[in-house]
Amino acid sequence: MKRASVYLIVAIICFYLDTVLTMMSPIKIFGIQFIMVPRLTLIFLLLMTFYRNVYSALILGMFLGLMTDLYFGEIYGVYLIAYLILILFVEKFFSLFYRDHAVVFLVILVSVIVLDIFVAFLYHLVGLIDFNILDYLLFRAPLTLLLNAILLIFIYTLLDYRQNRKRTIDIKIK
Repeated sequence: MKRASVYLIVAIICFYLDTVLTMMSPIKIFGIQFIMVPRLTLIFLLLMTFYRNVYSALILGMFLGLMTDLYFGEIYGVYLIAYLILILFVEKFFSLFYRDHAVVFLVILVSVIVLDIFVAFLYHLVGLIDFNILDYLLFRAPLTLLLNAILLIFIYTLLDYRQNRKRTIDIKIK
């Protein structure tokens, strides 16, 4: 029960940080507009799928997807379905392939792009936005990947520090 409450608190903090970082975008530098979309919530869910279990990630994915849809979405259910599909895809991917940290890093960043394209494509189908995949891949995706890679490196550093703190080298041998 204690672990579940910690996951929920961390999930809400990630959602809040996502919201705060999203409100800072777009950034104008020298008259050029840069759009960077943080996906800290998705990163948390996928890391939870990798480090813990898929069932906890699915439950939190439903909760966070619904929260994201209610707060950001024009169409309800888009983020909920996208989070669940990506969690299941990542779980299936890691059940088939080796769980290397570089592969985890790459899969999470690819999932960020897949989420952005999926949401934009659905909004385009409904007619809410005009979506051009080439413009997205050239102008928005590199900066989104950069921001999320920085966030992922920061999270990995925290997780690695926590794991190293648990393991002590100074064990007294009798």
